[in-house]
Amino acid sequence: MKPLLLLLLVLMGYADLSAQDSTFVTIKAGNRVNDVLTPAEIYYYPQFTSGKVFFRDGSKAMGKMNYTRLFDQMLFISPKGDTLALADEKNIKFITIDQDTFYFDEGYVRLILNKGDVKLAEKQIWVVADVRKIGTHNKATSTVAITSLDSYTDRASRAKSYDLLINEDMLIRKETQYFFGDKYNHFVRSGKKKLLLLFPKEQPGIENYLKENKVDFDKKDDLERIAQFLAQNH
Repeated sequence: MKPLLLLLLVLMGYADLSAQDSTFVTIKAGNRVNDVLTPAEIYYYPQFTSGKVFFRDGSKAMGKMNYTRLFDQMLFISPKGDTLALADEKNIKFITIDQDTFYFDEGYVRLILNKGDVKLAEKQIWVVADVRKIGTHNKATSTVAITSLDSYTDRASRAKSYDLLINEDMLIRKETQYFFGDKYNHFVRSGKKKLLLLFPKEQPGIENYLKENKVDFDKKDDLERIAQFLAQNH
């Protein structure tokens, strides 16, 4: 797949106009992503940091690692000094970097509250808010049909796509998304429907809690309180 299309698909896959804590940035046609976004905006850590990957088969791996908000990927520095993305992600049990723990479940999330059978995690990601393709007479029109790039990339080399040249005006935003997790480390996006599906046996208690308490599913404090309630009554 073409690198700009890969970037667009990943970013749009996490788009949610109702999400809170957003920062908007415009990347004009002819600019590269890293001409506009700084490394601090692209990466979670200011520098690649020692981390450890724990796999489901009991094996472990260590290295200098960092999380990229552009592609929702965990990157590492290879022995040759190349920046690569972790592969075979479904076999990852969890990752520790500094004091943080990351899980992979159709994407990476960072643990912010652990109550054993109930977990709360977050994801910081750049999403596409709008793409404006330059058409005839230099007029910009909104579109998502990005198909015009010459080069191709695989999953490993995608780690370098922050250097990608953008040929459409693109409005992107950085947002924080929240996820509930269970004892099996399965995570779902915060929301009433998905929370009830994740903890079906707790449905009556959850329903009562939501009737008695106003919960904003995009607000960290509200989610921490409902996670505490679930942990105490699970």
